[in-house]
Amino acid sequence: MSKLNFERLLTKAVRIDWTTLADSQALSYEIHLNGQFYTKLNSDQTSCVIGDLIAGAQNNIAVYAQYLEGEKHLLPGSEESIWAFHTPDGLPVDICILTVLPEFECKKRPHMPSFKPYVLLIRRKDEVYEGHWALPGGFSKVDETLDEAAERELKEETGIEKDFTLNQLKTFYYKGRDPRGWIPSVAYFSLVRPEIFITVQDGRDVFKEIVFKELEANTDALEAKLFTIDEALKLELAFDHREVIKYATKRMKTELLSTTIARHFLNKKGFTLRELHRLLKDTVPEFQVDETNFSKKLLATKGREGILLVLNEKEQRYAGPKAQLYKFRQEGNEPILSIYNSF
Repeated sequence: MSKLNFERLLTKAVRIDWTTLADSQALSYEIHLNGQFYTKLNSDQTSCVIGDLIAGAQNNIAVYAQYLEGEKHLLPGSEESIWAFHTPDGLPVDICILTVLPEFECKKRPHMPSFKPYVLLIRRKDEVYEGHWALPGGFSKVDETLDEAAERELKEETGIEKDFTLNQLKTFYYKGRDPRGWIPSVAYFSLVRPEIFITVQDGRDVFKEIVFKELEANTDALEAKLFTIDEALKLELAFDHREVIKYATKRMKTELLSTTIARHFLNKKGFTLRELHRLLKDTVPEFQVDETNFSKKLLATKGREGILLVLNEKEQRYAGPKAQLYKFRQEGNEPILSIYNSF
């Protein structure tokens, strides 16, 4: 087992350190790269930068100690195989697509569903993190913008053609996030309506997860799948995608509480205030307003006038009396919230 310490500097360069393996009897050290002599160092030098790794291959590194009378021995534990990568031609993009789906309990009488946020992941077939689940994404091309790269990668790896807004979330750029070297990535985000994941087969709507596996052979994804946020964060995700999902989840909560985007996850014919309250409470655990106060504030607070349209209809969907139905008014009539009129 290798005890050689190494630090990746660039896609084709590393610094190796064998201080803990050094032999006080050695007169000098030889570094071998891929079975060939690379360089020779004095006995007081126990680290070395190797900048000639072969890109796209495993590189074998070994340290030999030289003694009196030309005797030379391999330092135990000093052998290491290191993958070297091609320098990327473009900046990477990662796409975090979230949605919210209702979950109904199997009971005799209909009960209000709970709402769970989901994230779209792909399983990689590239040699970097092969087989791991990850966010869709890849390197931008020299002739496209980052926005265009995000749209292209999303379609190639999931089959989804964008008809929603993709917004830049954040640039992730700290050391160690990518094993190929210091490579930043621009993350994109969108909280989309569930219909994005529906397709038509034999004249009926089918949840698109079924057809995600029918991806083009030339893509970097083996398959694509929706996971709940909790499920995704328990997976051994590629790169720093756990942190990207956490950051995107915060953005999702902000949008749910400060815009009318909840319209996409409620009954299109109309919803009750109980359903809207349940949606917010399930997806934003920090939202602690009780149902009674929620209804009073939403309907009576001056700053929220005109957000909801009262329908001339009541409906009994669950146990209890019929409840008034509402719709959000036209999209774009978003509330202007501040610390003085927010929940």
